[in-house]
Amino acid sequence: VMYVNNEVGAVEPIEAISQCIKKKNPKTLFHVDAIQAYGKYKIRPKKQGIDLLSVSGHKIHAPKGVGFLYIRDGVKIRPILFGGGQQKGMRSGTENVPGCVGLGVAAREAYKDFDARIEKLYTLREHLIAGLKPLGGVTINGSEDRTNAPQIVSASFEGVRSEVLLHALEDKGVYVSSGSACSSNHPGISGTLKGIGVKKELLDSTIRFSLGDLNTEEEVNYAIGVLGELLTGTAPLPDEIKWLFKEWLLSFFAGKQKNDSLL
Repeated sequence: VMYVNNEVGAVEPIEAISQCIKKKNPKTLFHVDAIQAYGKYKIRPKKQGIDLLSVSGHKIHAPKGVGFLYIRDGVKIRPILFGGGQQKGMRSGTENVPGCVGLGVAAREAYKDFDARIEKLYTLREHLIAGLKPLGGVTINGSEDRTNAPQIVSASFEGVRSEVLLHALEDKGVYVSSGSACSSNHPGISGTLKGIGVKKELLDSTIRFSLGDLNTEEEVNYAIGVLGELLTGTAPLPDEIKWLFKEWLLSFFAGKQKNDSLL
């Protein structure tokens, strides 16, 4: 089960889910994907009934390509890599020592001054949402209150393709995503967005803002200002965006002519 959804920031009731699983079959192993939750929530595997828990370092400013797996005492799992027997035989191969050290430091830092850091993230998130809503044609996906994860804002912009908006923002130094990095090699309509009932016409008009405790209110204000300029047409579009828009128009009219010919 994903502790925090990586697209809209919905938080799952992990302990309650574990209780339901164990009531049905105590031998069932419960694995939690905590990649978006680690450093944002105080996770207590034993208390929450978690048997296995995975974390990725890049979400907490550790080096990319390193993470860790929590395995509850008594749980036995089989390795999928064999050889030198490193990491207690669970993952053979030369250890990435610098990555492991970086992950350890990042994990320690992620929980330092924890309450203050999370309060800052929620304040930035609420400030961003408050700035987006008056822009017009903007829909916030997921909960706007503090039942949502503090670092994720999913927003749909009516009449604007997410790919076009993403590149336009990138040109202005604002970096967002049009989906999860996990699916970037296989782009398509998000099952998450469809699952929560986002309108069909907004599915391809949604971007995700990811906040970190190193972000500032000034940066959020800048992002809101740039979005306002782009959506009202007061900001000049870069050549790359003009090309994307041209391609979209050609595709649109080609489809329209095909449909007209069928009538």
